[in-house]
Amino acid sequence: MKKKTYTPAQANRALPRVRRLVGQIVELVALLPDLQDQSRIAEYEFHRPRASEDDAIRVEETLSAVRSAEADLAEAVQELDDLGIRLKDARIGLVDFLAYREEELVELCWKLGEDEVRHWHRLGEGYPGRKPL
Repeated sequence: MKKKTYTPAQANRALPRVRRLVGQIVELVALLPDLQDQSRIAEYEFHRPRASEDDAIRVEETLSAVRSAEADLAEAVQELDDLGIRLKDARIGLVDFLAYREEELVELCWKLGEDEVRHWHRLGEGYPGRKPL
């Protein structure tokens, strides 16, 4: 299957959608550890000798919150993948768009917080190899 490639102009036109997805991914990746901790604590408290019905409800609520966040994260990552955009770092919101530069397959590099796609690097060079367009 042929991989989607972008010109810098096409990548910049896709940024409103990409920015929304990547922002959601960064937020969820930051939130998930706390939700998972809350769920473990609720589970622990539920298994105490004097656990109540409220403890059982809290276990279900926290598990539901974790599952919902995980599903939202998976959906956002899949949507990026469907666009042919590679998520490189979910913590900082780093993505790459495949592109051709002088007939060489390269990656256009964009990070959450940047106004537009202004950098590129060769395949495998990653973020440290970023160069201005």
